[in-house]
Amino acid sequence: MSTATGIRPDAVEGFAGRFVWVDPHDLVVDPYNHRKNRADQDGEDTTQPDPELQASVDELGVLTPLVLRPQEGEREGKLGIIFGQRRNNAALAAANKAKAMKKPYRLVPAIIRDDLAGVDDAALTVSFIENKHRRQATVRDDIEAARQLSLMTIPKARKIRNARAMGFKPAELGAASKAAQLSDKSLAEAIEEDFNLVELAEFQEVEGVEDALWTLKRAKTRDQREDNTKRGHWKHALADLRAEKELNDKRAERAAELTAAEVTIVDWRWNWSDTTTRPLTDLLTDDGAPHTPQTHQTCPGHAACVNPSDAEVIWLCTAWHRHGHPLTADAATKDTSQAGPDKEAAKAERRLVIANNKAWRQAREVRADFIKDLCQQPEASTRVWPLILSMITGTSYAYENYISRKRTDLTARFLGVEDPNEGNNQWTRVGDPFGAVIARTSPGRVWRVLLAHVAAAYEVEHMDDAAWRNHINVQTVAWLTFLQTEGYALSTVEAETVAKGRAQQEEQDVEARQDDEQGQGEDAGDSEDGQEREPLAAAA
Repeated sequence: MSTATGIRPDAVEGFAGRFVWVDPHDLVVDPYNHRKNRADQDGEDTTQPDPELQASVDELGVLTPLVLRPQEGEREGKLGIIFGQRRNNAALAAANKAKAMKKPYRLVPAIIRDDLAGVDDAALTVSFIENKHRRQATVRDDIEAARQLSLMTIPKARKIRNARAMGFKPAELGAASKAAQLSDKSLAEAIEEDFNLVELAEFQEVEGVEDALWTLKRAKTRDQREDNTKRGHWKHALADLRAEKELNDKRAERAAELTAAEVTIVDWRWNWSDTTTRPLTDLLTDDGAPHTPQTHQTCPGHAACVNPSDAEVIWLCTAWHRHGHPLTADAATKDTSQAGPDKEAAKAERRLVIANNKAWRQAREVRADFIKDLCQQPEASTRVWPLILSMITGTSYAYENYISRKRTDLTARFLGVEDPNEGNNQWTRVGDPFGAVIARTSPGRVWRVLLAHVAAAYEVEHMDDAAWRNHINVQTVAWLTFLQTEGYALSTVEAETVAKGRAQQEEQDVEARQDDEQGQGEDAGDSEDGQEREPLAAAA
């Protein structure tokens, strides 16, 4: 009704039609349907439903009515599809699935346009307009729909069914809220790389990290190339990016605290010895005591920097010599020792150790998640039982040492249950910590409990923070190799550790063979000089 005059405008009839439910098998495609299969002409078949449409029809049936018109000539008595051909083909596919399972199939809603019977030009025009001017929703529209569904308080089964009909997996539904927070630029770039909703959500976590998109894209490509369905390289890359983001946030927080305290901030350096600036740990007060931020606060050279490797604040004096701060004995000694290439090599080695320690700890979290998933598999591979039995029946000191620790935290994590001894001391520990898990575990799946137990032993005894350094334990190599054959993607530092360990073992094998050959040669020499022949002669 018009708000200005209160007069209802005359309604104009759009078209004449009637709503019906029809069997998808009874319909034919109108000859003037605009959409054609061009596959035979090096084009594409646009008459078939895409996976998303098919999923929707499988779950809920056809929701938008087809438009039909009565056919003439040889097709008289039939109803022809003017538009809705893809929906009907999806309905036919769903019907075939239902019949294969001996279930009834859904009819299709339709509007019959009797007014278009025999009016071919109008039928063609209507079909053309319906296809030509349809505009798909944007990816952000899709993400927002998934986010809205994820927040609805409806039964879980119903939510999953709706998600399936919309083409979303349950994990993607849960990821939609994060994915929706991506900037338009990042979203467009990630969609260009074919990131799914889960990947979009994970990318959003590290969106602000430099080269995050490139890093994840490369990891995804590597997973696809190696057919790694566990997304191992992606998970390692994501763990690195998350750690970098956490470090960036800590650095920014420290810098903000220094700025708020009106402390001068200078750029961090690996080496201060060739500058006028020195850390307070290198300087002494007038009475020879170590300088601290408190004792140095009134000095005009008072400043600080943030260490980029750990976000720790390093307190400095920007003109230590001018302000009369003596060097500590250690600092003075360092200035005159290890000059030149040796000093730089030592620093490079130190940087490598710091980087690898960090990478090794980050890989541990990704590896733990993989082990947890491995312990939930429906069946054990042929490699699992030999690993379990070799560990628990062997005489390894490492396994004995692990048992003596009485730890249950990792086993619980790998089984996906709460640690029954969390917060307990050695005197109050649960005697049968996994009794409830064992009770509900069928005989065919008891390997899961044992694998979690053995995995925990390997992780504690052979995968500590120093496991990648110096001489590599053969069990470290064996454990990582086992996980790799089960589908785990080794991180860079893990792969380097395995390669180094194998090279060390090969070198030892070569040395052992050379020692054996040398020993055999000495035995033969002893025999030839007659020293070993006398007892034989006596025996004869």
